[in-house]
Amino acid sequence: MRADTFPDRTAVVAALLRVVAAGACWALAAVLASYAFDRGVPPVRLAEARVAVALVALAPFLAWRRPDLLRPPPGTWPVLATFGACVAAVNLSYYLAIDRLPVGVAVALQYTGPAILLAATALLLRDRAAGGPAGGDPGRLAWTAAGLTLAGAVLVSRALEGLGALELPGLAAGLASAVLFAAYLLAAERAGRRGVEPATTLLWGFLVAVAIWAVAVPWWSWPLSALGDPGVAAAVLGVGLVGTLLPFALAVGAVRVISAATAGIAATSEPVFAAGFAWLLLGQHLTPGQLAGGALVVAGVVLAQLAAARGASRPRERSW
Repeated sequence: MRADTFPDRTAVVAALLRVVAAGACWALAAVLASYAFDRGVPPVRLAEARVAVALVALAPFLAWRRPDLLRPPPGTWPVLATFGACVAAVNLSYYLAIDRLPVGVAVALQYTGPAILLAATALLLRDRAAGGPAGGDPGRLAWTAAGLTLAGAVLVSRALEGLGALELPGLAAGLASAVLFAAYLLAAERAGRRGVEPATTLLWGFLVAVAIWAVAVPWWSWPLSALGDPGVAAAVLGVGLVGTLLPFALAVGAVRVISAATAGIAATSEPVFAAGFAWLLLGQHLTPGQLAGGALVVAGVVLAQLAAARGASRPRERSW
């Protein structure tokens, strides 16, 4: 995208819908991951396997159909390495949080990430404006959207019910997952602005993540015996393809059109989908509070769309 070119409202809405779809994929993956955890696959090992499965699926496809996308543009290695490190770290911190905290608390903590991004964006743009009006300031609509979606995520995930069971290591992991969630969206946005195609960003990001995991927890100690259960094998493949490759492709493509902060707000739809899947697939009933939380998330995503569309229709200069 050129520095003086901005998406129209249709493109903005389409990008937001892609992130919402990514949230649905991540939610379904959470159900599959829970199945694998219950049958002997440790959380850290599933975090390792998901990026490997995604890479094994993506790399041959690109080599066959789009070999031109295998090589990133010159000078983009640092941002791609940062993206890959964030992908590995956010999965690890999220699964560690789930392992040590009630799931609802861990989910709610991760989705403070969009608010962190909004705050960082507002401060950065205010500094660059040097006292003048910041044309890219997120604005009140975006802040309201972030507040609504975060409140909705807390209600849907029933995080308040688990506050009495908080542990310091789990709390630290949950907060780390929030920061890393924001960081990988921001890294993907920066890669797009430097001319890296989404598929190339994913390929090299997954390569870096797999390399990090190979050093942190060597592959030869992976519990391969668990894959003898066809259900576990299907769950691991599902987490890698439906829960990693597809949603990351949707999100990375979306942040070429909308800001990372706006994408983060839209991704807060994940807890709503997770509650819905738990109801449909696991027979878990939704409480009135969860239904109210879902309505808040939907309202927040709609407001985020309005804020993004308003920003797209207002000409401004990019400072990077």
